[in-house]
Amino acid sequence: MDHQTIRMLLLSAGWKEKDIAEALVSGTLEMPVPMPPDAGSARDAFFHLLSFTTLTSTVVSLIFLYFNFLDRLLPDSAFPTYYDDLSSIRWELAIVFVSFPLFLWMMRLLQKEYAVHPEKLASGVRRWLTYLILFVTACTLTGDLIALIFSLLEGEITLRFFLKIITLFILAGLPFTYYLHALRLPSERFTKDPLHFIYKMVGIAIVLVAIVGAFFVTGSPLYGRSEKFDEQRLNDLRAIQNEVFNIAWGNNQRGVSPLPTTLPNPLPMTLVEVLEKALYQKPDITDPETGMPYTYQVTSDHAFRLCAVFDLSRDLQYDIFWNHPAGEKCFAIDALDGYGK
Repeated sequence: MDHQTIRMLLLSAGWKEKDIAEALVSGTLEMPVPMPPDAGSARDAFFHLLSFTTLTSTVVSLIFLYFNFLDRLLPDSAFPTYYDDLSSIRWELAIVFVSFPLFLWMMRLLQKEYAVHPEKLASGVRRWLTYLILFVTACTLTGDLIALIFSLLEGEITLRFFLKIITLFILAGLPFTYYLHALRLPSERFTKDPLHFIYKMVGIAIVLVAIVGAFFVTGSPLYGRSEKFDEQRLNDLRAIQNEVFNIAWGNNQRGVSPLPTTLPNPLPMTLVEVLEKALYQKPDITDPETGMPYTYQVTSDHAFRLCAVFDLSRDLQYDIFWNHPAGEKCFAIDALDGYGK
């Protein structure tokens, strides 16, 4: 039968026009049917959106990490940092660990797609989402630049400020210039242009420096595990202290003026007694790592000591009573006023 007759029979049987056309030409054409210039599938949109999301999260995390490095390398007494929170650095590092390799993988898939179907370079999906990337990158650059200018007006006229400006333009400017140049490349030389390799190598170098710097600041995962153990030890000691106070004061108000000279109730003599008489929370009385009990010693009718063995030292500028060296540390606590003696 001729193609027209076959087409009419297939349409009457419920086949779609596109499937019929592809079947009829599959055995007669020696080259694939080219896609129209504005063609773009949901698959292409998924690849572009995922690469856009991972690129944005990577750039934002890198800006945070490099700014944090500069704050530590070049401290400014006019803008002191009181909180030394390493968890935020670990969060940003985790984002880079996941986002950047995924971004490279998405870009490689897109490059392969363009090599097979170069007509997709002119698709509306690619152009719209690429300009969306440029828009978000420009917004990131503008927002961070406003924050830096505000710091300048506040008095941060230091080398650190100018290094942050340079860092910002490098980290936000690289993806902006890459996508802007990529849009202008002709399709016949897009996949072979060295632009992609150069920007990829520069990006990998920037990420590797950030990873090494972050590990230098935060330490290894084993170091972080030791930090968590020490944090749990302090939480346990605080909980024990609170329950000792609750037992000693009972329903009486603590902190009245003038301060009383004796406690309404005697201090518990052992940690087991603290557990038995706890009013609000039964604290953990053993070390979370070794399982050994903490040291609790009553030194007077209103004072006691709490001791624990810590893996690392703690020297923060806030909550300084609970600072400690590595090794055993005893905290002297007075139940009458709540302060260490």
